[in-house]
Parts: sequence; C-alpha cells; structure tokens
Amino acid sequence: MIVRRWDDGRVVAELDVDRIAGASLPGQVLLYAGLPGADCRGANLRGADLCQADLRGALFAGACLIGADITLSNLAGADLVRASLGDARMQAINWRAEGPPRTRFDRADLTRATLKNSNLAACVFADAVMHRADLTHCDLRGADLGGADLSDANLGFSNLAGARLVGASLVGAVLNGCDLRGAQLASCDLSLATLNGVLLDGADLTASIWSKTAIARCPDLDRARGLDRLALGAPSAIDLHTLRDTIGGLGRELLENLGLSGEESAALRALLSARQRT
Repeated sequence: MIVRRWDDGRVVAELDVDRIAGASLPGQVLLYAGLPGADCRGANLRGADLCQADLRGALFAGACLIGADITLSNLAGADLVRASLGDARMQAINWRAEGPPRTRFDRADLTRATLKNSNLAACVFADAVMHRADLTHCDLRGADLGGADLSDANLGFSNLAGARLVGASLVGAVLNGCDLRGAQLASCDLSLATLNGVLLDGADLTASIWSKTAIARCPDLDRARGLDRLALGAPSAIDLHTLRDTIGGLGRELLENLGLSGEESAALRALLSARQRT
C-alpha cells in the first residue's frame, strides 16, 4: 500500500499491508500523509508520526494511537470513537478545517493528551477520559463534553461558550481565563476546580458540585443560572473582586459556603451600597 503526501503527491510510505484497518504499524512515519476518508479502524499506530496529515473523515474507531504525534493535522469529520490516545500530541489540530471540524472523540481515552491551541469547535468528547489533558487556548465553542472525565485537566484560556459539560468531572480542573458564557454545566463536578477570570454569563450551573472550589475575578458570576440550586460540599473560596461585582446576586447559603457569615455578608452589602451612592 502506497501513501502519498496530500500537498504534492510524493510518496510518504510504502506499507507492507493491503489496508490500514486492523494493521500493526507502530512507530510508522506518515508525515504529511494524505489519508482523507481512510479506514484505520482498529489499527495499531502507537507512537506513529501523523503530523500535518490530511485525515478528514478518516475512521479511527478503536485504533491505538497512544503516544502518536498528530500535531497540525486536519481531523475534520474524523471518527476517533473509543480510540486510545493516551499521551498523544495533538497540538493545533483542525486549523485548516473550513467551519467547525466536528471531530468525534466519544468514549476515547485522551489521558494526558496534549490538544493545546486546537480548533475543537463542535467536536464530540462525550464520556471521554481526559484526565490531565492539556486543552489550553482551544476553541471549544459548542463542543460536547458531557460526562467526560476532565479531572486535573487544564482548559486555561479556552473558549467554551455554548459548550455542553453536563455531568462532566472537572475535579481539580484549571479553568483560568475561560469563556463559559452560555455553557451547560448542570450536574458537573467542580470540586477543587480553579475558576480565575472566567466569564459565566448565562452558564447553567444547576446541581453542579462545589467543594473546595476557588472563584476569583469572575465579574459576571451573578449572571450564571442555577446558583440557588448548587450541590455545596466542603467550603469553597471567593475573592473580594468577584464579591464587589456580584454579591447582590448571590444567595445566603452560597455565601456561607464561600466563607461569609450572615453578618459579614450584610456588612459587605451595606458598604458596597454606600460606596455606589457616593
């Protein structure tokens, strides 16, 4: 089987197999490979080099891509359902895609995978394992991360506006600088998560779990939905900057969980009201 470059047609590799599906090709170099629509289901591509490849619409369901390098590749419309992608390097994927790439990662294992700087708009990560994944500076607008394990993941400075994270585990996750406006976070677990400089206008936090959660510089926290129906565990923390902007929309039970007694909340409300009048 001959694999050619997507840009100039030169031969990338001559494979000693009739097809990639189910083949064992660990460590195979497929740099710049043109494989749009290719059937790679169940293939062993552990540690393979697929950098800058054209993988649009390719089928990788159940494939082993542990430790593979897929940096700068185009995976628009590709199917990686149940694929093993632990420790894979997938930086800046899909930036050549026209429109939302809609890559499918349902139930895939992306443990410690690096996806930073990628275009993941409208991609599906439902029930995927993404423990300690690097998702910094990603476009995740409209993505489906429902039920995903994002424990200890870093989503710093990513755009998750309108994303679905219902039932996701964000235990210990870093969400600094994220845009979560309009995101669906109902029933997700935010225990030990850090939200610093996060935009939350219109985000649905109904029944989300807050336990030792840290909130800082979130100027529109009070415009999130479901704040009166949180699942509050161990005391969480909030900074004064956020309180100055949002205390008017925060309920007594939440403020107590954030470390403010009824008297302290009343005093702070009175102080801020007096300052606004002057």
